[in-house]
Amino acid sequence: MSNAVSCLGMETIKNLALASEVFRVFVPDARVPQSVCDSIQHHAVRTAAIASALPVERETRDITAVAALLHDIGSLFLASSMPDEFCAALSLAAQRRCKSFETEEELLGTSHAEIGAYLLGLWGIPNLAIEGIAHHHHPTRIPHTALDCSVAVYVADLLANELRELPEGTTGLDITETDRANLETLGLLDKLPEFREIALQSCD
Repeated sequence: MSNAVSCLGMETIKNLALASEVFRVFVPDARVPQSVCDSIQHHAVRTAAIASALPVERETRDITAVAALLHDIGSLFLASSMPDEFCAALSLAAQRRCKSFETEEELLGTSHAEIGAYLLGLWGIPNLAIEGIAHHHHPTRIPHTALDCSVAVYVADLLANELRELPEGTTGLDITETDRANLETLGLLDKLPEFREIALQSCD
């Protein structure tokens, strides 16, 4: 245990322990397919791996990884406490071939991002992580300096979703116009190929 603390730091150990407890607490309703919940957790781990590999500042690397690991915890809350609404948003997103946060915003007036950030704020997760979680679908709502925690979580989530959908042997999918506009506003559009390579290497 002392070796783990010296390598990771007590604050990171504490946040990872809290993350483990959060995943344990939100048990999805039986109406939600287990495959959906497994996918959420797998995506969380992949997003955290990518976020950890991105060139974020050393001082915020650990908290960025924690934010990435927990960024979709609001989805597990919805699957646990509001399964009908959660399934309706997923079904509508599949019909429209759009992202589920868009249908959540339409049906609920908010999305899993804001819900998760609110809950984790009550649980004592650091504000830097809360900000990253709350805005991981709308990164341009707040000002940024370089590749900070919020931007890194947004980029890692985007790339993790892309990797999940990549056909064998391809190197990247066309991003949506919204994501293209976000990356351009953030000054990162030209870095997308570099970030894609980092994502591929981090998830080997």
